[in-house]
Amino acid sequence: MDPASHDAQLRQAAFSHVNRLMTLRDGLLDSADLAGGFEFGGDRIPLINPRRGIFKPRQMERLLSIKTVFLRRGARVWYDDQRDAHRQIYAGDDVVDY
Repeated sequence: MDPASHDAQLRQAAFSHVNRLMTLRDGLLDSADLAGGFEFGGDRIPLINPRRGIFKPRQMERLLSIKTVFLRRGARVWYDDQRDAHRQIYAGDDVVDY
């Protein structure tokens, strides 16, 4: 299987797992809920790295990022796309451009 197809399947499995967790947790997840990762192809795949926001599991060619930092009033904005992404999250958009 080519790396792009493998990444796409793994990414889909990751978000399916997160959706199942959200159903169990009434839509509210925190880092502890995500820390266990999930199983894919006999491997445990981490969903997050507690020390990094955006990371790449060793089983993937590209990044996997499922969490974000929410802006706090008066706090520094590290990346311009944070404003648009958070607007999309709060609006309930199906896709978040990040």
